[in-house]
Amino acid sequence: MNDIELLRVVDFITHTRQPFVELVAGAEVDASWTITSHLIRAGLLQEPLSITQLIQVSGLPYGTATRRIQRLIESGLINKVAAGELGKSYLLQASSVLRESFIQYAQRIKALLAEAMGQRLDTGSDEHYHFGDLHTSIADRLPPETLRLRLASEGKGLTFLFAEDNYFTSLRDLWTDFRANAGSREDFTLLKLPELYDTLLSNATLPESTVDIVALNFPWLSEFADKELIAPLDEAIEEGVISGHDFHPTVWETGAWQARQYGVPLYLTVETVAARRDLFSDANLPYPRTLKELLDAARRLHAPRRGRYGLSWNGARGMPIATAFMFLLDAHGGAVLTRGRTEAVGSGANPDQWRASLDSDAAVETLKFMRELLTVSAPEVLMYDWNRSMNEFMVGKSAMCYLWSMRAARFEFDLASKVKGLVHYLPHPNISGVRCSSPIGGFLLAVPSNLPQERAKLAVQAIKWMTSAGSMRNQIRNGFPVAPLFSVSSDPEMRATSPIVGFVDRLAKQGLLSNSMRPLTPVYTRIEEVLGEEVHAALTNSVSDNVALARAQSRTEALLEASVRWDRYES
Repeated sequence: MNDIELLRVVDFITHTRQPFVELVAGAEVDASWTITSHLIRAGLLQEPLSITQLIQVSGLPYGTATRRIQRLIESGLINKVAAGELGKSYLLQASSVLRESFIQYAQRIKALLAEAMGQRLDTGSDEHYHFGDLHTSIADRLPPETLRLRLASEGKGLTFLFAEDNYFTSLRDLWTDFRANAGSREDFTLLKLPELYDTLLSNATLPESTVDIVALNFPWLSEFADKELIAPLDEAIEEGVISGHDFHPTVWETGAWQARQYGVPLYLTVETVAARRDLFSDANLPYPRTLKELLDAARRLHAPRRGRYGLSWNGARGMPIATAFMFLLDAHGGAVLTRGRTEAVGSGANPDQWRASLDSDAAVETLKFMRELLTVSAPEVLMYDWNRSMNEFMVGKSAMCYLWSMRAARFEFDLASKVKGLVHYLPHPNISGVRCSSPIGGFLLAVPSNLPQERAKLAVQAIKWMTSAGSMRNQIRNGFPVAPLFSVSSDPEMRATSPIVGFVDRLAKQGLLSNSMRPLTPVYTRIEEVLGEEVHAALTNSVSDNVALARAQSRTEALLEASVRWDRYES
């Protein structure tokens, strides 16, 4: 049970107890429940709770309440925590013992509600389903009834292999809401990106796929399509089951390889710079448009002695720092791969023309800039992945943050957020003279090529629903600003739901979204691995910048040459 579910259970029980006190003769407030629920709720919302406040809400006389709370403190069920550095006052928190026992109680209530309302067959384990928001209707958020009936007749629900992030978690929770019987959490496998990639490859080697629908990170599409590990969607497109007419063209193209469509974009995310509106206003600073302005602003707002850094970014070895380098290289007017000397590699490039471009002046300047970023970042930034950098900004410990717009939903909806309503979103700053553009990312839904035909048809029907305008509108209402559809992102209601929706839509209509900053090549993941090692080695001073770039250039050229030789062998 996660914190959101626990909070919903607390609210539900509180609401059911109030009518009892109001309507039943002789009924009194249950002080044990009131004290415990306030402690749990305060902990979930990270709100300070003093002994005076707890006495007031207990419903008991002052002396009785004081003695009751003191007994709970002495028994180890309530912890006293100093409220300030001087330790003259203190706050109250539920102990781990009290919290764990309360969670067990909440899990029991969740199971009873599922049995009474959801007509589920698996109520024995509360982890199989999700406690949804009781104030919303589930009917218009479920897959179409025709699809559910077909799955029921098959006797086996769809299975999914997805990324471990808040969007896919929400999608899983929608399917497993306790009021429906659409599926179980056991049908979903959610993995971190490196593990997801490895699992996708291993699943493709099996005689028959163990999952029906898979999620592919945008830059992985070339490799999986080139190796025929996912099925083309030609038939579904010809029959009108799948259509790209409502997608932003740049986004729809992320699912194409060699003029064939293999994946359908599920969600779009744009890397942006999140900036604290209040800090910029207090310092009378303009928002940065160039990399120089970004550094200047970060230096002005960098205050480590006060627990705040100028900028959070993704510097961890591997995928995080490789991605950061590629995007910053583009901001310096460079590219990882080029055709000839100037044109960045796009989806129609001939592999024989590709060459590495990591020996360029732009690559040298990019590493210099990343060294400058180290001076306005946390000392541990070279260990930061996407979650750690985002969390640092979310709890108020940095003034700006490079992050994917998908993750920005947590700023407004996460219970731990300290920046709700205080964030302004900026397109990627570039050096002067370089056209402004923002990198896009996200995930495609695809069908494994080793899935039996009948299951594949069901999978395509499910993909159609999950990528429909109605489904995406529901996700935006739930706080996920990720719509790649024109009809959704231009909807006034959707734009009002989140500032990110309008921000991304403006970038798309101005042609400022780019899908080529991460090279579209079947050897992308190998190149990413090279950059993740060499760039990190340079910034940790294991090697010089020149040595790191020379090694990256040589290793990338070798990967491209091997890829070309393999293509010739195959043909």
